[in-house]
Amino acid sequence: MFDSDRWREIWSSITSNKLRTALSGLTIALALFVFITLYGLGNGLQNGFQQEFFQANSLNISVSGGTTDMPYQGYKQGRTIELDVKDVHFVKESFTRDIKYIVSTIAKTDTVKNESNSGSYSITGVYPEYEHVINEKVTLGRFINEKDMDNQAKSIVIGRLVAQDFYPNQVAIGKYLQVGKSMYQVIGIFESKDGGDNAERAIYAPFSTFKTIYATDKVSSIIVVPKDGLSLDNIENLSNSIEQNLRKRHNVAPTDYGGLWVRNAAESMKDTNQFFVILTVIVFVIGGGSLIAGIVSIGNIMVFSVKERTKEIGIRKALGATPFHVLGLILQEAILITLIFGALGIGLAALLVENLGDSLSEYFIYNPGVETNSLITACIILFMSGTISGLIPALNAARIKPIDALRDE
Repeated sequence: MFDSDRWREIWSSITSNKLRTALSGLTIALALFVFITLYGLGNGLQNGFQQEFFQANSLNISVSGGTTDMPYQGYKQGRTIELDVKDVHFVKESFTRDIKYIVSTIAKTDTVKNESNSGSYSITGVYPEYEHVINEKVTLGRFINEKDMDNQAKSIVIGRLVAQDFYPNQVAIGKYLQVGKSMYQVIGIFESKDGGDNAERAIYAPFSTFKTIYATDKVSSIIVVPKDGLSLDNIENLSNSIEQNLRKRHNVAPTDYGGLWVRNAAESMKDTNQFFVILTVIVFVIGGGSLIAGIVSIGNIMVFSVKERTKEIGIRKALGATPFHVLGLILQEAILITLIFGALGIGLAALLVENLGDSLSEYFIYNPGVETNSLITACIILFMSGTISGLIPALNAARIKPIDALRDE
C-alpha cells in the first residue's frame, strides 16, 4: 500500500494520459462542487426563513376571540367571543409543565397628540415578556419592565415612525404624549425588523395600567411561549389542548374557526421543515446523479488503462505478481484520481459558500455554509466512489492470464 515504486508507477500512468484523466476527473469534481454548493445554499435558505419568518420565540401560540359562524348549544350565530384574565389564569394553571411563560394584551385604538400633532394610533397594553415575542427591537431607551407593571406607570414605548410624527429631529425619550385623556412619558423607541410602517406606528404601555384605566378584565390576545426543548409535535398538541379547552369555556363549536382564532407557528415550522427535507432530497438526487456519471467516467478511463497495460500486467503475473497485487494497483489508481479531483471540487465549493456571507440576503439566503460533518461524509462518499469506479476494471485485470496477455496486440 505504501510502496513508493508502486505510487510512482501509478502517477506515471496518470500523467501519461493527462487529457483523458483530467476530463474524467473533472466530472467527479463538478459533481461534488454542485452537491456541496447546493447543500450550502440550502442551509442558507433555511437560515433565511428562520431569520425572516420565525424569529422572537417563533414557536409561540397566540389565541384571540372572534365572531361565531354557527349556533352551538343554544347560543346563536354571530356572538362576539372575548377572552379575559380568567382564561389567562386557566391556561397558565392547566399547562404549567409545558409553558415557559404566558402573556396577554389589551389592544385599543385611541387619539394620540401633543402640542404640535395628533392622530389615531394603535396602543397595546403588554407585559414585559412581550418584548421577547415580537420582531421589534428597542433602539433607544428601554421596554416596559416589572416596576412599570407594579406601579401602573403611565409609560409608553413608541415606534420609530411615531417618534418622527410627534418629535421630528428630536430625541423623544423623556417627552410626553397624551393618549386618550391621560399623559404618558416616552421611555423607549423601537424599530421593526420587518420594516413595516404599521408596526412602527404602534405604541406599547404596561398591561396593568391599561387594565385599570379601561376598567376591564377582557384581553385582546393570549400568547403562550412553550418551554424550551419541546418538539414540534408536542407544541402542536399543546396548542390543540389549549384551543379545545377555551372552546369549551366559551361554548364555541369545535369546527367554528371564526369564533376563536388560534395561531400555532409549529404547524408552519413543520411545513417549512418538510419543504427543506424535500429540497435536501432534490440536492442529493442531483449530486448523486452527477456523482454516478463521474464514477462511470473514472471506470471507463480505468478500463482503457487496463486494456493498454494488458501485456505489462501479464508480465507482472508471469514474474510472480498475485491477482491481489494487480487488483490493489488498479484500485489505488482509481481512488487517487477520484480523491484528487473530488477534493478539488469539495474545496472550491466550501470556499465559495463559506465566503458568500449575506450577499444573497435579497433571495432569503443568509450565511450559507456546510457543516464539518457533511464535509467528512462527502470525503467518505468520495473514497467509496473511487473504490467503486475502479473495482470492475481491477477485477478484470486480476483475472488476466499471463499467456493471454503476452499474446495481446
